Amino acid sequence: MSISVNFRESAYASETGRVPIMLITLDHESMAEPILLSTDPTQRVLETDTVLLYGTISRGLTYYFFPMRIKLPDDTDAGPGEMGLEIDNIERTLTEAIRTIFSPVSVKVEIVMDNAPDVVDIEWPEYQLTNVRYDASMITGTLVLDNMMREPFPGLSFSPSTAPGIFI
Repeated sequence: MSISVNFRESAYASETGRVPIMLITLDHESMAEPILLSTDPTQRVLETDTVLLYGTISRGLTYYFFPMRIKLPDDTDAGPGEMGLEIDNIERTLTEAIRTIFSPVSVKVEIVMDNAPDVVDIEWPEYQLTNVRYDASMITGTLVLDNMMREPFPGLSFSPSTAPGIFI
């Protein structure tokens, strides 16, 4: 993965006016469309007489701003670790979606810069949201990888009951 010069300059600068933005995509087979969330109120994305919403437009998709905290994964010898996700429960639609889903939700986390929202600098595309809890003020969950190292190897034992043809 190559990281843009824009991101590296901001990361290594002693002071900068640039802001990294995390874009979260929550998707599940039972959802009509993915839920798109942003950590930054970059611009107004919807304004009516009763609603004013902020968010980030990236690659033609609108990510709605929600106050949230994300713990990035540790990079260890065992592979990337878990991520933690906390979203302020300020909108009823997230809670309603959680109540209707009973299996892990696919999660993609991307980092873009505020001055180049169409350029994805860092991406974690294959996490699953588990251990979801919510109350009136907070939605929390753990983002985990579907770790192939947990699968038994070989996947099937050759015995007379599972493979009778080789024992003739």
